[in-house]
Amino acid sequence: MERKVSVDDPSVSATVDDKVDELLQTISTTADSKSQISLYFTETKPRKAWFSKSEEEICWEEWLIDIQSKIGKTEREFNQLQASAEDQAKQAIFHVIQAMDRNKDHIPLIANSQTNPFPYHISVTPASGLWSSMIKRAIRPSIS
Repeated sequence: MERKVSVDDPSVSATVDDKVDELLQTISTTADSKSQISLYFTETKPRKAWFSKSEEEICWEEWLIDIQSKIGKTEREFNQLQASAEDQAKQAIFHVIQAMDRNKDHIPLIANSQTNPFPYHISVTPASGLWSSMIKRAIRPSIS
């Protein structure tokens, strides 16, 4: 029997909806544009110092999704681009699902009974910020 994990949490749905809206605001309606969505899954671990205890978030999975939008000059071109974009989105989602099903060994054990046991962070970077974002990631994935 295969188990599928899902989160039925309205706050997760609201966060995803907010980030989709944020992505749509970064996409130009008059010219081709690029954006990127970053999705980080983390776990919280205790960090021991000499005289104190604190917690730190450790990233255990990261997904970077590049978005490139094209503007159709005619209705026919627009329809073709839309169909192509939908197909590419389906392929990308299918790829993510397959990769997640194949590679489960790195997922930490669930250590609490919260509805969503793994903190996550979603960020949207418009094209103008992609270079600075790549430099930051090269140094260390930023989780905000």
